[in-house]
Amino acid sequence: MRASELITQRIPPLRPDDTVTRALDWMEEFKVEDLPVVEGGRLVGMVTDSALVDRNDARAAVRSVMDSVEIPFVRESQHIYDVMKLISGRGLSVVPVVDMTGVYLGAVNEHEALHRLAQVMNIHEPGSVVVLEMAQTDYSLHEIARIVEGNDARVLSAFSHTDPDSTLVEVTLKINREDISDILQSFERYEYKVTSTYQGSRFHDDLRDRYDELMRFIRM
Repeated sequence: MRASELITQRIPPLRPDDTVTRALDWMEEFKVEDLPVVEGGRLVGMVTDSALVDRNDARAAVRSVMDSVEIPFVRESQHIYDVMKLISGRGLSVVPVVDMTGVYLGAVNEHEALHRLAQVMNIHEPGSVVVLEMAQTDYSLHEIARIVEGNDARVLSAFSHTDPDSTLVEVTLKINREDISDILQSFERYEYKVTSTYQGSRFHDDLRDRYDELMRFIRM
């Protein structure tokens, strides 16, 4: 899924001459903490609510507080993972999207991006989640998928997380079945360590607990 597919026109960009008051009002209205600044159709800056509050001058122009040097943005063709890297790494609530020539196309809202990422990873599809742990040298997604498919099931999505201080890798699988007892037995037979399983409604109850792990994966 590309950034261009995530753009919302509901969040308007600011202009450099807009006031601090207008910027804060829009942030409150659209429930965001950042807004892009656009002039002549091009992205020229980014402003945060903290910078606006610190300015302490309601009539001051946005240009006086916007960051025009290190402007976070993604190109329209970049993947949703790139969007989430900026959201996670820079703590953004909004990510500007530009075309290949730098023309501003719109913005991606943090909550919409997370919702669409859940769709990409089939999080809301019926099924179960299995978390495996293994040595990095033993990791083969092809082999893992073969074991799952050998039990008449499919891997809907998979992501891995490696701790830089460890030689182990954690692999999280979404499988299209709720009853996975035979799959777990197969993993045990092939000497895979199953550290967690989330089946049916329990998976959705634990989804928030897995969010931080997903963010660590995205920052890799």
